[in-house]
Amino acid sequence: MTTPLYSERLSFKILTKQDVSDQYIGWLNNPEINRYLETRFNQQNKETCEIFVTTILNDPASYLFGIFDKKTCSHIGNIKLGFINRHHNTAQLSLFIGEKECWGKGYATEAIKYITQWGFNILGLKRIEAGCYEANMGSLRAFLKVGYIVEGFKRSCVDSDGQRVGCFCLGIIESDCFR
Repeated sequence: MTTPLYSERLSFKILTKQDVSDQYIGWLNNPEINRYLETRFNQQNKETCEIFVTTILNDPASYLFGIFDKKTCSHIGNIKLGFINRHHNTAQLSLFIGEKECWGKGYATEAIKYITQWGFNILGLKRIEAGCYEANMGSLRAFLKVGYIVEGFKRSCVDSDGQRVGCFCLGIIESDCFR
């Protein structure tokens, strides 16, 4: 799939090695941006990012999209629909907005909504799951606005800023989603 997808303010393009920019690498190494990302435990560089993007690109059970501002064509983050299980028609969704000036403007909500609907309508998924750290209220709000439901809470699940914190487990099923 090489044709970009479009929502109201965003475009989504499957990432390739050519999309691994200094800006992208910088996001992954910035403690403020990566504080809720598992990539924060390792310093990222062009090679590690290119390997990740290529691995996902070659994985038939994953789609890694760059999130781009439609007006400026600027890459502002990524969203991944992965761990697609074709037997059960399920997947997991994850994302980050790397451009800090785009935080709090509804871009994450718009991206989650669009890729969730795409997963249901185009891929035929029946259930999509997501998760977020308990302190990541922006992410939690974005998922809830789209219709994801908190299905559980895992106490003392991860190490964050030297403390043990919990994680919300969210899910949405096809009948919850606006078509």
